[in-house]
Amino acid sequence: MSELIQISANELKFLVKRSVEGLGFSPGDQLSAGLKAAAAFQLGLANSNLLGKGLDALSSDINAPILIASNDQEMQFDAQGQSALVQVELALGLAFAKAVPQLRINHIGAAAFAVPCLMNWLAQPLSRPISQQCYALYFSHHSGAQRCVLIAADGQLLGLYQPLHQVVATDELLLCMGQADIEGVLITDGADLLGWRERCLDQGVYLEAALLERLKKMIQASFVPETEASRAGAGPG
Repeated sequence: MSELIQISANELKFLVKRSVEGLGFSPGDQLSAGLKAAAAFQLGLANSNLLGKGLDALSSDINAPILIASNDQEMQFDAQGQSALVQVELALGLAFAKAVPQLRINHIGAAAFAVPCLMNWLAQPLSRPISQQCYALYFSHHSGAQRCVLIAADGQLLGLYQPLHQVVATDELLLCMGQADIEGVLITDGADLLGWRERCLDQGVYLEAALLERLKKMIQASFVPETEASRAGAGPG
């Protein structure tokens, strides 16, 4: 087992942001990836293994999830294998605009990183729905088990559940709007999840040394090699 290194959430956000920048993603995707990674670690929804899978799934050749089906009850997207560290907000935004009860995203990598995205989206006053409904987000946990996070209309966490039955595939995400009753076992309530996040603000998060080294190498690889021309153009201003 790799050695665990303690770093702050801000350090993790910076490392992931710069790593995604080096892969050629837009500034918006870079910032979003860093924020999602840091928040998911703080909430206990992600670990080094999941972040590694999320990084593996990143592809700058993919511009957005593809809408494959839509009706008044559900919208379905194909993420084409893209990591939930980026671009998942595009599908969420369209689903909210259409006010459909369900959103399903297939072939998505590391779906747990969509949780902070949904929380942040709902926390914005202009993004809040008129009806004060709850949102249930189903995904596969990094342990392989099914998980459901229940989120209030204002973006506040209400609880983390283990569904009694399989709801999504390992590379799938399902958002149910207006679902307050979860058929499953409550693992942690919202207060405990927020308490965990508060502790991480003081104590930081733990990252495997091998993954930390990988992030640093990704950043270094993004640097443009120095040339005679670049040195000649360098100056104080």
